Amino acid sequence: MLQQSFKPNSLEFTHRRIPWQLRLRPALSATVGSIVAIVVTVGVLLTARRLLGEMNGELFPGLMLALALASAVIVTYARLAWRRNFPIETPADLSGVDQVIGWGTSIGLACLAVGCCYPGYRTVDWLIWLPIWVADQIWRQDFFDAGQPGAMTELVEDFSWPAAITADSAISNEVAEGEFAFDENILQQLFRVREDDGVETIYGTVGADFVAGQRVSVVHIGFCPPLAYLPELVVEALPGSSAKIKIVQALAHGVRLDVRLPQVAEDDCQIWIDMAARPKAAKASKN
Repeated sequence: MLQQSFKPNSLEFTHRRIPWQLRLRPALSATVGSIVAIVVTVGVLLTARRLLGEMNGELFPGLMLALALASAVIVTYARLAWRRNFPIETPADLSGVDQVIGWGTSIGLACLAVGCCYPGYRTVDWLIWLPIWVADQIWRQDFFDAGQPGAMTELVEDFSWPAAITADSAISNEVAEGEFAFDENILQQLFRVREDDGVETIYGTVGADFVAGQRVSVVHIGFCPPLAYLPELVVEALPGSSAKIKIVQALAHGVRLDVRLPQVAEDDCQIWIDMAARPKAAKASKN
């Protein structure tokens, strides 16, 4: 009995079921699409009726403020919900649907503003809508650039992995140049090393699981006990993988990584990542 191989039930369960986030994507797409369509339609109809003279009455400032805030909240929710479930890494990943959602919500807000303020004689109307319209220009650009500049990992050219870790690892063994073989039962392997300056650094290899139809996998790595500093992370997909890695959070007690494949996984698979969590001063001391 002791010689039987052990396979965690959690791993088997993961490979047999599609994550709930993926199952909800069709409903989310329909919801966000409906929000964009409703905002644009209401804005265009309101503006048209104003321009044609079918609506001449001025809205009460309190009602206009409530309408402006509600519209801004709805548009912000639609963008955040979409980007949370359909992240991008670089502007090159921006799809036509992203463009429609970003510009569609902005056009809808602009039409609502014109429809409510026309002919624009009251200063209070523009004081309500102008800040929201200006802020929307920033929000839309953030929506288009989400995840690109600061959070993307930088591969430090002069960084070298410790030889004791890369040469003799229980999780992997090099079978050919640029190819690696792994024990599928191991999910993470971390090494806590005390450097020459007495500071503890964490090195390791972690796996990101994907099921068929999945493109983004979230990896959580805990540090126990916590580090005495906020770490600077260096992460790198092992040779043979073109996955992109985004550092979402780096704290003293652990980190979160989002691993994105270049395209949706056709079959269940696993991507392996080398990681180093070290003090920020370590980079400066090497130069």
